[in-house]
Amino acid sequence: MVYEYDIDNSTLYLDSVELPLHSQEENVIGTCSDCNSDVMSVSYHVQDEKTVVGAKCNECNTIYAIIYDDQWNWLGEEVISTGSNPRHADVEKSVVTMSVDEPEDSPELIYLRSIPSNKLSAVFSPAEIEAIFSKASGKKYVRQYLYRARKKYQNFNDLFDTTLNI
Repeated sequence: MVYEYDIDNSTLYLDSVELPLHSQEENVIGTCSDCNSDVMSVSYHVQDEKTVVGAKCNECNTIYAIIYDDQWNWLGEEVISTGSNPRHADVEKSVVTMSVDEPEDSPELIYLRSIPSNKLSAVFSPAEIEAIFSKASGKKYVRQYLYRARKKYQNFNDLFDTTLNI
């Protein structure tokens, strides 16, 4: 799949097909994997049952396509471009998808998926949830967000009587 992003018009394309724009909000949604600065959402787009967020690093201007399911569970992300002033860039990558039926899923990941997302989002930030799921699936994660999330495990247990140990 090829993601392309026109930053001037906040238009995101998947395989040269424009994804419908849902909204244009600026929110901190993570940390850049290149320079560890904040990544801000620029635009939100609809793709089938998924939401694809166009996001940009505040420091190095790396542009990401971050994919979520209809319950705002993180499915994957793609670096679309890097550079000091991207205008229209594309990179071919495959989207990381998660499925409960995959044999390589850890018991921790299966357990996490059984927890309703509204419970997780009541205590943890989206970045912390992403770090928890990434750690459980053996993927790269931002240590800072996992550390913050672990500080909230007891609060989560107190509220929902659900123990996390990721």
